[in-house]
Amino acid sequence: MLKATLHWLFGPRHVWACLLVTAVALIFCLRPGTSEPVIRLTGLALQLLGVLTVAWGIAETRRFFGLPPLRSKVKAWLEAAPFRRSQTVSAVGHATLGAPTGKARGYGMHGPGENPTVESRLEALEKNLAVVHQRITGLEQEYDQELRSLSERIRAENGSLKAELGQVRGRLEGFGTGGVRVSAMGVVWLFLGLVLSTAGVEIAEWLR
Repeated sequence: MLKATLHWLFGPRHVWACLLVTAVALIFCLRPGTSEPVIRLTGLALQLLGVLTVAWGIAETRRFFGLPPLRSKVKAWLEAAPFRRSQTVSAVGHATLGAPTGKARGYGMHGPGENPTVESRLEALEKNLAVVHQRITGLEQEYDQELRSLSERIRAENGSLKAELGQVRGRLEGFGTGGVRVSAMGVVWLFLGLVLSTAGVEIAEWLR
């Protein structure tokens, strides 16, 4: 029960963090007799926190989409400067070619013999018809087997794609919810910081 209560209480941690920082800043700068520079600097600190939340959101977005951090981009840009000493880079690679695979089929036909008669021709024709029927039956069985195998692969791929789509949808929903919370924190801090920095003189006069 206690664990569930704590989980429910501290679930919206972004809200609690925003309220805690806001309450500390307002208590610190809205005390009776607070000077105008203290109020203005408190507002500046809140604005900086709001800007940091924007940077945090950008970093989380890049991490979600698998992009490298900004510091690596800056490092690569600095290393590509033309005034830096050029370095010779050598690379060794190898490739392996697989053996080709394929299928081959062979069949034979029965002839009527050297001195064909009507009976030998009919016998050869019956044997050839049996060979053709056997070949047709074998091809049908082979095509049916390949069709079943293809259907099973399609079914398996469809199931894996549905599972991956569900995971991506869940990640997107979680990312969108977290991004909205971080942005809301930044908006609150930027708004309060702007008010304190702009109206610092009037607030100081009111607190005297």
